[in-house]
This record gives sequence, structure tokens and C-alpha cells, in this order.
Amino acid sequence: MQAGRARVAVPTTVHCDHLIQARAGAAADMQAALQENREVFEFLRSASAKFGIGFWQPGPGSYQVVLENYAFPGGLRSLT
Repeated sequence: MQAGRARVAVPTTVHCDHLIQARAGAAADMQAALQENREVFEFLRSASAKFGIGFWQPGPGSYQVVLENYAFPGGLRSLT
């Protein structure tokens, strides 16, 4: 926004899984996170849509394999 660009210049994604806290079990924790962070998730979703950013809603996991295969195929590679 501050750069004055209408869309991102490089492939970019937002991942929301780190706002889920483990407390009572997967299903209950997901529902609690969706309620507690509803405003945050909606802001991230709408900002992502506005600027052409990929949005991963809470739940699927934001791991290296996901990044390599879905966010930017071939754009990341392991150094190991």
C-alpha cells in the first residue's frame, strides 16, 4: 500500500495457522480460533484479495512442502 502498487510484484501468500492455539483438541481449537480471530482473518482475507495475495485460511497448515508446491511452485528449494 505504501509503495503505491495496486498488486504485489512477486508471488506472495498469507497463512493463518499460527493463530490457532492448542487447548482442547483439533476441532474445538479450530472453532475457538475462528471465533476469537474472526476480525483478523477477515482483514487478512480482504487485504490479500485486494492486492493479489494468495490466502490460506486457518486449518491446512503452512509448512515448507505447502509453500513449495502451492504458494510458488519451483520458487523455493531446499538447501539440504
